[in-house]
Amino acid sequence: MRATIKSDPGRGPGYGIIEIHEASAVDRPTFLLRRASDGKLLSASGWQESESPLYPDAWDNDSSVLRLAVGPAIVDELDHLDAYRISLQGQGQCMLAMENLLYSNMSGGQGMGAMAPSAVTPPQPDPVPAPAPEPEPEPVAAPVAAPPQPVAEPPASTTGKRSPLLMILLLIVLVAAAGAAVWWFVLRGPAPSPLPPVGNSAPAQQPLPPNDEAQPPKPSATPAPQQKQPPLRMAREHLRGQADPDLSLALARPLRNNNAGSEESDAAFLLLEDASQKGNAEAMLLVGQYYDPTNSLPKGSIPSDMAQARYWYEQAQQKGQPQAAAALHALRAHVQTEAEKGNAEARLLLRQWPQGE
Repeated sequence: MRATIKSDPGRGPGYGIIEIHEASAVDRPTFLLRRASDGKLLSASGWQESESPLYPDAWDNDSSVLRLAVGPAIVDELDHLDAYRISLQGQGQCMLAMENLLYSNMSGGQGMGAMAPSAVTPPQPDPVPAPAPEPEPEPVAAPVAAPPQPVAEPPASTTGKRSPLLMILLLIVLVAAAGAAVWWFVLRGPAPSPLPPVGNSAPAQQPLPPNDEAQPPKPSATPAPQQKQPPLRMAREHLRGQADPDLSLALARPLRNNNAGSEESDAAFLLLEDASQKGNAEAMLLVGQYYDPTNSLPKGSIPSDMAQARYWYEQAQQKGQPQAAAALHALRAHVQTEAEKGNAEARLLLRQWPQGE
């Protein structure tokens, strides 16, 4: 089987349609939804450890494609940075791919035609009474100026007379001031030059560099290297924008090795899944290896799925990936062996697999 969930344009944000390909007709479909990051299952009260069947709002089955209509209780719980696995009762299980989901908390959510709440008019403050006008001050009478008093004149006996001794002292002061001015401006020689510094009392002036620009200071120490982000956090930060598929593939390659841990494997899967959905052939091949039970590389929290492995190998082969044909041949041999052992999923897949492939 192969399952995809996408937005339901007829019901708006928060609603989606799950399309399950190669599924048989059912009377009343029920399904389980498991999160790959922690293995929990979705229920009406959120993610939990125990199984809780989920029911669609509506469903139909047209030409082996089962369509399940779901609402915000399921759509709003999905994160495009995580991986999910859907189990359909009586049909089997497969990975659930997400395409352009719109959550109910986005613009236009809460159902179609929802009315926006009316704006609440803020309460107006009580009017403050205007202060009473202050009484105008009474005019103050200008003081009456007193009549001018007559100025007493000095006695007639001292007017127009000066002491001869005072005149002599004043003349001596004037002569001394004139002599000092002549000495300062005419007779005084030039000031002696300052003495040179003795010994090392003054530091020698350093010569300037030949050019006028100041030399840049040399760094005192090498800057510390930046700390490396955890792989899963690095992958999610890279995928938040319009991630380039070639760059996603380049970031995932170092994480695909025999010694990779669970977090490194999950981070590489997120990067490769995004790149494969954007048409990168090598990323399609590597995503198929995650689902291929015959591949020995670490898979993290991604379970094996023979149908998903076949789908991604075929997509890579159609894109011209040279290693996809050999991977498909080895996978078909494994499916044949499992069908002979009585594996119902392998038998169903083998019936849908043309003999010539």
